Amino acid sequence: MITVSSSSPSPTPPHRTKHAASDSARSQRRDAFTLVELLVVIAIIGVLVGLLLPAVQAAREAARRMSCSNNMKQIGLALHNYASAYNEHFPNAGYDGIGYLNDYSPQAKLLPFLEQQNLMELIDFNVQMGHPGKDDLPMELHEAAQTAVPAFLCPSDPEPAEHILTMPSGAEIPIAGTNYGMNQGSGVDHSFHPSYEADGLCWANAKIRFASILDGTSNTLAFAETLRGPGGDAAGLPNNLITSQIYRSTENPSDFLNEMDSGDFDAVYDATTTWSGTRCEYWLRGTAPNGPLLVGRMTPNSRVPDFTYRSAKVNTARSNHTGGAMAVFADGSVHFVTDSVDREVWHASWTRMGREVETVTSQQ
Repeated sequence: MITVSSSSPSPTPPHRTKHAASDSARSQRRDAFTLVELLVVIAIIGVLVGLLLPAVQAAREAARRMSCSNNMKQIGLALHNYASAYNEHFPNAGYDGIGYLNDYSPQAKLLPFLEQQNLMELIDFNVQMGHPGKDDLPMELHEAAQTAVPAFLCPSDPEPAEHILTMPSGAEIPIAGTNYGMNQGSGVDHSFHPSYEADGLCWANAKIRFASILDGTSNTLAFAETLRGPGGDAAGLPNNLITSQIYRSTENPSDFLNEMDSGDFDAVYDATTTWSGTRCEYWLRGTAPNGPLLVGRMTPNSRVPDFTYRSAKVNTARSNHTGGAMAVFADGSVHFVTDSVDREVWHASWTRMGREVETVTSQQ
């Protein structure tokens, strides 16, 4: 009899192979996100970003504000070093040369005290600059005029440091601006022209010394922060496109004293036909309409725009820091002045011998 061995393994039933494959597929599917799970993760990430982004932005602005404060500290120290080198005199906004005023700015004179000796060597103060509305800037000064100085720029200002200047001949050159302007005066005395004597510290031919500051150096503002304009002029812009922070009315400021004091933007807007975007775009020239002198008639970040009329101008303290602007006083101390500062106190801080009792620093 022939016997068939049964030791060979039995073949796996087909139904068991099918179940194993199904289990493996389910296992693979469990390793992937479903659409709902993916949407939930994205939503959670979005919420976290929404919570963290303001904190990151606040930290960045705090760093920019600290950098701005350090710039002002450097300028205050440079002012003291300049005075030590020049018999206690402060830098002025130019002097009478042969013909038109030679209006080199106080910022230009502070350069060697701001570690900018190489830039200083590009400037020959004996070169006659000429009238900004009639004469082109001499070629020897072009390189200096277009050089941006880091210590003159606030990192919170998004405007470019350089703009294009169209000179009287029609030729164009790049020029660099500044966010820090020297104290021309309070503006309460109606002295808006930088060639006329004022109650502050700097104008053309000024001969101010430390001894001239009868109110005390800790009570008298030396430089304040401001914003640079976008450049050029703008005519017929709608109200919502005119920002008082960077545009200036081209009307005579003496005609708008009430509006300045009341903060009435609409009255200024309705009476203005052309707007200038050239504020503080030219650090080299002291008395030019786009030069770096400030007047304290209006409080920081006033709703009323600044003014420029021929060479007269009212440039006030402005910034992109929340709630105020930086200022360095004649004693070298740096203070953050809030937008809500009392107007009389603010005015008192811009005068050198007003004999006021309260100033910005006395209230801090």
